[in-house]
Amino acid sequence: MLKIFFVVIYIIFQITYCDAEGKSIDSLKTRLSQAQTTNEKAAAILKLSELTGDTDKRQALVYAEELMLLAHKVKLDTLTLKAQLNLAKVNLLIGNYPRALDLYQQVANSKIAPSNDLSKAYNGIGVINYYQKDFKNAEIAYKKALYYYQVMQSQAKEKVLPDQSLLNNMGILYEEMRDYEKSDYYYSESLRLSRKLHNEGLIAHTLTNYGRLFHKQGKNDLALKYYMEALAIRQHRKNKSEIALSYDGLGEFYLELKNYSIAEKYLKQAIELAQQNGDLLTVKRSSENLYKLYQKLENYKLAFDALILNKQASDSLFNDERANKIRQLKTEFEFERRHSEDKANQREKELTYLMIGIGLVLLLIIVSLLFFLQRNKVRRSLLEQAHLKLEKESLEKDIKLKDKELTTSTIHLMQKNELIDDISDKLLKIKPNMDIEYQQAIQRVVTDLQSNLRPELLKEFEFRFQQVHEEFFDILNAKFPNLTPSERKLCAFLKLGMTTKEISAITYQNIKAIEIARTRLRKKLNLTNQDQNLVIFLSQLSHS
Repeated sequence: MLKIFFVVIYIIFQITYCDAEGKSIDSLKTRLSQAQTTNEKAAAILKLSELTGDTDKRQALVYAEELMLLAHKVKLDTLTLKAQLNLAKVNLLIGNYPRALDLYQQVANSKIAPSNDLSKAYNGIGVINYYQKDFKNAEIAYKKALYYYQVMQSQAKEKVLPDQSLLNNMGILYEEMRDYEKSDYYYSESLRLSRKLHNEGLIAHTLTNYGRLFHKQGKNDLALKYYMEALAIRQHRKNKSEIALSYDGLGEFYLELKNYSIAEKYLKQAIELAQQNGDLLTVKRSSENLYKLYQKLENYKLAFDALILNKQASDSLFNDERANKIRQLKTEFEFERRHSEDKANQREKELTYLMIGIGLVLLLIIVSLLFFLQRNKVRRSLLEQAHLKLEKESLEKDIKLKDKELTTSTIHLMQKNELIDDISDKLLKIKPNMDIEYQQAIQRVVTDLQSNLRPELLKEFEFRFQQVHEEFFDILNAKFPNLTPSERKLCAFLKLGMTTKEISAITYQNIKAIEIARTRLRKKLNLTNQDQNLVIFLSQLSHS
């Protein structure tokens, strides 16, 4: 509860309200579009970021990043410090504590930062440490912030008032640390200064904090007085969000006093107003208190309804937080991208100036390097092409050699078979004219000769052909699937350049039958009425 109050208070305390001329966001956008100087543009962006921080944190972040880019571009130290503080504040509001802390520390470590900026930086560092429950370091940071205000006050000609948000933050810290005496002191100082400045919003928040402090000390009458005074101010200002906060605080106050009827009334009013304003945080907190109230009254149906409402608000807050986180990351990425582009452009300008002096030499080196690289590239390309050509020629020679060997082997076997058949026929012709003793010897010789015949010659040829031309039959079947097995074999003979007579000898078919088969094959290969040679066509057959 205390942390949530602290978030709201810090948001309002951190916003610097513009003068009458600059209060309108539209008028500030117009001023930004018409800005002639860097100072005018920076002032407009800064005020836009501050004004949108309470209503549209995403847009506030965009303006804050834009201001940071402008500061980097013009390289103005004072503007850079303002941009860092503003961007840190926006990141603190959206819950990006690591980046906010980094930006605050950059300002705190700056050797040129004025006391005012140092005080704001340490105030922000204290808030982040408080959120992390590091109360010791939060107290150290707050004291440093207060010290720099005192330094600024000693250096200024006129009296400088401390930042009320710092005093209020210190009051909240000491309240959390249960040092109620110090908390009372800082709340009273914050309230005194807020009244002196007639800032009703700050007065109402400090009164609420004061009321909570009195309630913790058991001073319930005083607590109620301050709570009601804060509510009256907020009702006068007609600020529904702040009124809902007061209703929620009063509801919790009466809930702890076990005055359940009044607590229920205020909590319901808080939920109704918060729902109208889309304030899911207040809806979640009030519905949680209402759930506790109905549990104590043992009204479990209403307790269940309050729990459902709390769950819905929690889920919506979670989804909104996730969506905001995604948008925040996109904004940061865009900022980094644009910042990198600006830095790259700046480096490019610096390099341009440097290139004026050494441009010709560098250009000569680059041209020479490109020339040698290109020449080497061309040389490598030519070598690769020559290597591929040699490999191709080697493969072609290897295939031709194997084709020649295959053809030679086939013809040799064919001639051998013919010779054996011829000798066998001659021996069988003279066999009847010989004595029975010699007839038996001749028959044994014929039998031995016939055993050396190779009837499986055709199968062996087909097997060895597939070893050499393993893709030929695949391509042939893919392009001409209607060929018969004998026609595919004929294609293989022709691919090897075998004559009709040689094919006749190896297949034991007459020459005329081979000629007819060739004519039929040309027709199936769609070569009829064409001058293309059948053997050349088959030798050039490929997948293409």
